[in-house]
Amino acid sequence: MSKANEVEDLLNKNSIKDDIEIVDVQYVKENRDWVLKIFIDKDSGITMSDCEKFSYMFSEIVDKSNILQDSYILEVSSPGLNRVLKQEKSFKRFVGSKVRIQTHSSINNQKNFLGQLLNFKNGTVTIDDVTNGVVDINFVDIKKANLETEF
Repeated sequence: MSKANEVEDLLNKNSIKDDIEIVDVQYVKENRDWVLKIFIDKDSGITMSDCEKFSYMFSEIVDKSNILQDSYILEVSSPGLNRVLKQEKSFKRFVGSKVRIQTHSSINNQKNFLGQLLNFKNGTVTIDDVTNGVVDINFVDIKKANLETEF
């Protein structure tokens, strides 16, 4: 399990308040520094105050865990317009939105899909793909998915 996944699991196990969703966690080397990037969201949107508040909370939780042995820079922010879709609840929340999906294996000789997210039900994502029309994709076959702000 990657360090980013360990941190994400740790934060999700701790009682996160205020209906905050941890959208994504990345632990990357930028120049000479390790950077822990935590993307958060909530229904009413994320404010600078939210980022500051959760930065302190996440820093304390991660530091006490000793998951990360190196010193790191912590960045807490909103996921942005092209946010990552990783959890089933995110797919359900954004039904009707434009999405870009990459799969592990080919479906109808295609691994990259772009279109409107029509449904998420019983572990299956249904998308109206601009190339092949309506396509069903098993959630477990999704390698990467994002909201798409431009078509």
